[in-house]
Amino acid sequence: MSSENENQLRPLIIDIGSFNFRMGWAGTDFPDIIAPSIYVDNTDYLFTSDVIDGLEDIFITESNAESHLFGHDALKYSNILKIHEFRKEGNYQIFMKFFFHHYKQLNIAEEYHFKQPIIIISPFFISELEKTKLQDIFFNVFDFPSLLFLSENQGILATLQKNSGVVINMGEMNTNITTFLHGFSNAMARDIYPIAGRELTKFLLSLILAQKSTGKSLSLDNIIAKEIKDKLSLCIMNPDEEVKRIKDGLTTYNRTIDLPDGSSLEINAVRFMLVEPLFNPSLIHIDYIGLPEAVSKVIKFWDRENWEDLLPNIIISGGGSLIPGLDKRLKVEISKYFSERLKEKIDVIAVSGRENMGWIGGSILFTKDKLKKGWIQNPNHEISEQEQKLDNEN
Repeated sequence: MSSENENQLRPLIIDIGSFNFRMGWAGTDFPDIIAPSIYVDNTDYLFTSDVIDGLEDIFITESNAESHLFGHDALKYSNILKIHEFRKEGNYQIFMKFFFHHYKQLNIAEEYHFKQPIIIISPFFISELEKTKLQDIFFNVFDFPSLLFLSENQGILATLQKNSGVVINMGEMNTNITTFLHGFSNAMARDIYPIAGRELTKFLLSLILAQKSTGKSLSLDNIIAKEIKDKLSLCIMNPDEEVKRIKDGLTTYNRTIDLPDGSSLEINAVRFMLVEPLFNPSLIHIDYIGLPEAVSKVIKFWDRENWEDLLPNIIISGGGSLIPGLDKRLKVEISKYFSERLKEKIDVIAVSGRENMGWIGGSILFTKDKLKKGWIQNPNHEISEQEQKLDNEN
């Protein structure tokens, strides 16, 4: 068998994120496909469909005659159709179609369709019900030969070649804090933090709408607000002082945003104020401790002699961790909960590409032949000699 054919039988790594879906070949440096985890129904208008005669002709063509559009194709119609998030909805029927739509984009030879082992990057809170439903899709619908659920945190640690540390994984729907010591996790030393990307986006939207001048209409929704957050947000050390300086005429933070309706929006302090709920959840009416204190608490679940192994290895990951300055602010704030001797040991690690660390770590573990355990075999699948060889290697 040619090396090209063998490559098409390598495992596929899939990360079903709440905001982005990632898929690509194990052993490569980066996912082949990164697409928004969204879909639209081409009959689900944001307004009555007869407002504009013939509107359906805009997107119902021979090339896209299906009732649903996925990922980047769906995003094109965010001003016309309602955007749905299949992960948030728990819509496995749509996920099945979403996956197949992107699987076809890998251009796999027809004779090798559905013959790849599947590695699913999974968060620690994934339920057994979700695992069962995904297993049903990949085994009974598509007939893939085998499946492995790989902890996202395991992938993150593998990327950094660490076996001890604190992982703060900041996604769109969840922020999870997990600790590891010499490869072992402590069920008590973890936290599902109640503020993630979507809460910061909503807070930004409320800040902008609160500051706009009366009588001036503003074309702004969650999608645009998230784009503003992703591109312009900052985390600074002394936000209250900077707000006072802005009132006194400081223009350092001023930015002008051109909106889809042709209007423009001026922002300044909201660029850094949108991050503050991470440090003071009461700003968005959530009764919880700040993120730095939450991190300190999960560390202190371990015995005191273990803290020195954890404090230098506080890792931020996920798309929500990309806010410039967040690592520096967290380091300063976390240090307030430890002694002077331990403060100098604290480090917050924020590597480039951290939004894809779980996926990349899975690929690294495959390359290093570290994924031999935990595979689930499809009981209905007849394994070919070549696939059996790959399974034995895995």
